[in-house]
Amino acid sequence: MLFVALAMSMAVAHALELPGKLRLKMEAYLAVQTIYDPGFTMGGIIEPLCGVAILALFFLSRGTDTD
Repeated sequence: MLFVALAMSMAVAHALELPGKLRLKMEAYLAVQTIYDPGFTMGGIIEPLCGVAILALFFLSRGTDTD
């Protein structure tokens, strides 16, 4: 759940900064955009980890009985 929460926080951050970015002129937008690249790139590594974690949970919980 931690991986999914971290991945969702990146999506929410993108959505929350969009109104501010839309107010910028194209030159300022392109200059500011490079500031965000390293952090969101490192955060993007979390998304494949979510898939691996979900697959691991699926295979580990297949044989368990819920009764």
